[in-house]
Amino acid sequence: MTCTDAVNLVEAIAAGDLEVDASLRSHFETCPRCAAALASARRVDAGLRARPVVQPPARFTDTVVGRIRKERWQSEERVDRLFNVAIVVAVLLVAGSIFALTNVGAVLGAAGSVWGVLASASGRAADAAAPTFLTYVAAAGLLMSALAMWWWADRRVSL
Repeated sequence: MTCTDAVNLVEAIAAGDLEVDASLRSHFETCPRCAAALASARRVDAGLRARPVVQPPARFTDTVVGRIRKERWQSEERVDRLFNVAIVVAVLLVAGSIFALTNVGAVLGAAGSVWGVLASASGRAADAAAPTFLTYVAAAGLLMSALAMWWWADRRVSL
């Protein structure tokens, strides 16, 4: 038994929650520091037991339970509000989708406009990349030849 082990058990022993076995008893009998800690803990425990137990105010429990219920209700109310907003947004999206489906001409016109913008942008991107296309082909060829030489050299070394 070490002093650290004994000191960790002092409060439980002083409160009477733990029985003292032979090795612990011999440690307290031979170690004045641990024995003093146990005696001090027993004095504190006896002093606390001698004091009267304070009674809570008459409506303490009702007040605490009321506050907890109020806070829980407010939290649930916030969640309900958020859920209701999400439902309204979902209904508006469904209604907008139904309106868009019934107004096919406008949807096709909007899709055509979007398609035209995408085609124009991709055409400009292709025109901008065209002069550099040969550079990309040359770089890819150099990469492939480097990988082929590395494979060939590695194969030759391992033989």
